[in-house]
Amino acid sequence: MTVAAERTVLAVARTMTSTLRVLDAVASLSGDPRVQVVFAINGSSPFAGGVQRLLDAVGAPVIPWPEAARLSFDLVLTASENTELDGLDAPVLVLPHGVGFQKFLPDSRDAGRRLSGSLRREDVRDRRVVVAVSHPDQAAQLVAHSPYLAGMTEVILDPVFERLPASAWFRDRYRTALGLGDRRLVVLSSTWGRESLLGRWPDLPVRLLAELSIDEHVAGAILHPNIWSGHGAWQVRSWLARARDAGLLVMPPEGSWPALLVAADCVIADHGSVSLYAAAVDRPVLLAPPAAETVPGTAISMLSAVAVRLDVRRSLRDQVIQAVNGHHAGRYEEVTAKSFAGPPAARPVRSLVYELLALAEPPYEPPLRGYPAPEPEQTLPTAYAIYTQLFDGGVAVRRVPASADAAATAPIGWERHLAVDKQEWDLRLLQSAAILVSREPSDEKRDRELLARLPGADLTVAPAEDGAVVTMRSGGQIELRDPDRRWDPMLLGAVARAVPYAEAATTLVVRTGTRESRISLRRWG
Repeated sequence: MTVAAERTVLAVARTMTSTLRVLDAVASLSGDPRVQVVFAINGSSPFAGGVQRLLDAVGAPVIPWPEAARLSFDLVLTASENTELDGLDAPVLVLPHGVGFQKFLPDSRDAGRRLSGSLRREDVRDRRVVVAVSHPDQAAQLVAHSPYLAGMTEVILDPVFERLPASAWFRDRYRTALGLGDRRLVVLSSTWGRESLLGRWPDLPVRLLAELSIDEHVAGAILHPNIWSGHGAWQVRSWLARARDAGLLVMPPEGSWPALLVAADCVIADHGSVSLYAAAVDRPVLLAPPAAETVPGTAISMLSAVAVRLDVRRSLRDQVIQAVNGHHAGRYEEVTAKSFAGPPAARPVRSLVYELLALAEPPYEPPLRGYPAPEPEQTLPTAYAIYTQLFDGGVAVRRVPASADAAATAPIGWERHLAVDKQEWDLRLLQSAAILVSREPSDEKRDRELLARLPGADLTVAPAEDGAVVTMRSGGQIELRDPDRRWDPMLLGAVARAVPYAEAATTLVVRTGTRESRISLRRWG
């Protein structure tokens, strides 16, 4: 070894969720050459998929699990109560991998159910074990459930909650990185298991995208890492294919999901811990009906009593709008106070780790960094069902990605048009398009050749300096000028198709949701 460290920590990776929490904890040791950290994968979990890839990505030194029992460590760090501790001769710090003990789950070692986060008696026998919790009530709950854990709990500052205030400072930066503009971001959050949001309503993402006009809303998804590990990333992406094609922002399990919460305007969630973090950053929460696995009297039960209840039988769009408009600051203060303790009741993870290592804390303060900007997986749609409705003096427009349109209920009294970018790879969509969208400036000869090849289309639309130029199959062209540069060529093409027989020059109001502006329309040829 080049650096002669004074202490060695074994960081146990078991699932994606617990590994991410352990990585957060060992980050508190950054900059201290007195401490060496090595990792080992306890492969006893069915949710271990992706753990090795995650550790490889961060360059973590990994030793084989059997070798860990033959080596000497000064501290074992784990964020899973199911870690097999036999043979590990060192104090053990069990970190939380969520907020409190909110669920009854199937026992991975027995046939029954257990309280999520609770350790078994045999795992704490003959060794020093410290169980970290984020609130004194959680310690009392744990000891009431498992009396043999009395005296083993320590209240810590929840690492995610600790960084959320700093992250809230960067909300505008996150929204800019996501390209939201003035659109609302609606985030779906699902824990894992049959009683989760995705387990109960797997079609919810595509339904949401079918109801939210892309000019007013953007939808994102945070899925519990156990969903990704349990089913495999390929399968998850396959199940979400229609929603992803419709523009769903999908946060990978190792991604900066707290930043997505900070950027959000509304969160549709279930009884998972992300709901409590959403409440902590004061986001309007549409909460799924209570699940049978939820533990009564916990913080998530309190949230269920004060959050707006999700009703999947009703319009999701209407519920989102009502939740946002009806939200008031401080709605979840009591829930947050019961979920996360602050100083002096709670101490930083770093303080506890150094105490267990019998080392003085470094003299420098650790940085309080916000989470990095979210980088979700996203496919930008190239085909839309566009609904238009004429009103006195203008056109109302609503756009739904074509891959989600089958799940939409067509609004009564609106006309539907299929608008497709000519770069689209799905030939069925191209052949069915009424509006063909070009990314290059208008060339009438080229545009008419395209219309000849695709006889189902009524027009092509191409960008111009401050609007768009439309080439009509019926003859002539239409120039649409958008001084505010608010609307893209596809939307302007839908306006032209909605009013193809307008007088030679006119001014129209274009409206999407509550946004509207004036454009000018001029025909020639």
